[in-house]
Amino acid sequence: MSGLPFTKAHLLELEKFVALIKADPPILYNPELKFFKNFVESLGGTLPPLNKPNVGGDAPGVGPTKTAKKPEPEPNPEEESEESDIELDVSGVVEPDIEEPQAMGDSDKEVSEIDIDISNAKKREAISAYSDGDYEKAIQIYTEAILLNPASALLYAKRGQAYLQLNKPNACIRDCSRALQINPDSAAAYKFRGRAHRLLGHWEEAAKDLRESCKLDFDEQADEWLREVTPNVLQGVQLQGNEPDIG
Repeated sequence: MSGLPFTKAHLLELEKFVALIKADPPILYNPELKFFKNFVESLGGTLPPLNKPNVGGDAPGVGPTKTAKKPEPEPNPEEESEESDIELDVSGVVEPDIEEPQAMGDSDKEVSEIDIDISNAKKREAISAYSDGDYEKAIQIYTEAILLNPASALLYAKRGQAYLQLNKPNACIRDCSRALQINPDSAAAYKFRGRAHRLLGHWEEAAKDLRESCKLDFDEQADEWLREVTPNVLQGVQLQGNEPDIG
């Protein structure tokens, strides 16, 4: 087409633009096309009214409608302060001992009268060493006695007591658990195992063992240890929202 200041490519693009407007007239409300809208209106043309967007959608050619952001609820300071007030008393808790398990003896050993006599003699030696504060020596001698008579629950419980003095609660728990396998009514084994759990911060386990020890044979020290761990058991219940399991 001679005389027109457009190339054929320009005319094709213009034809596409007009077709787009015919298919979606409200697109002329786009601010970038204001010049063309004014041109159409200057020629006497009219545009269809711009409808308000439906809920969940936007009008063609118009940017998305901004929705007001819901205010986030403010934290309740009373709830925060209530949780922060719950603190466990962890004084006296020690690092767990991770040494190799101690010798436990052969549970299938046939113990003779001579074994029992020698074992009892060694038990007296171990008690003497314990009284002197030589807990390592006491453990060594108790071990010799246990190897001679692995059927004695008392020997395991007493060696567990010596391990407590060296802050070796896991070793104590192993000894006392073996003692309770031999004699489920060993108050001493429950007492020392309960104390070992307390040193590890196992409050509920400690309370259960100490309570059982006092049931079997009331002991003032075991009762004192039980009263010591009970507040932490109750505090833990408040934190976890569970029922206390202390026997």
